[in-house]
Amino acid sequence: MRLVRRLLATLTIGPIVLWLLCIAAVMLLGFGFDCEIHEGFANPCVVLGRDLGEAAYTLGVFAAWGPLIFGPVTMGAGLLWAIAAVIDRHRSRPRQ
Repeated sequence: MRLVRRLLATLTIGPIVLWLLCIAAVMLLGFGFDCEIHEGFANPCVVLGRDLGEAAYTLGVFAAWGPLIFGPVTMGAGLLWAIAAVIDRHRSRPRQ
């Protein structure tokens, strides 16, 4: 049961952490390196001599649409995680 709860916790928290990291990367590239990032198309984004335009575009799309893509998975896994925790708590309680 512990493995199931850890897997559900990872499926719940993992996409949220990835989404927040994408937002942070987009903000860093946008404000720190003056790259123009939007959902229309990839713009040139030169950082330390390398063009990160496609990567910045992909990060921007995920930062904007991530909750719609992974929201149902995250919410479903969170609900199953809560149910598994309640079942585990109920099982571990001593019977009277």
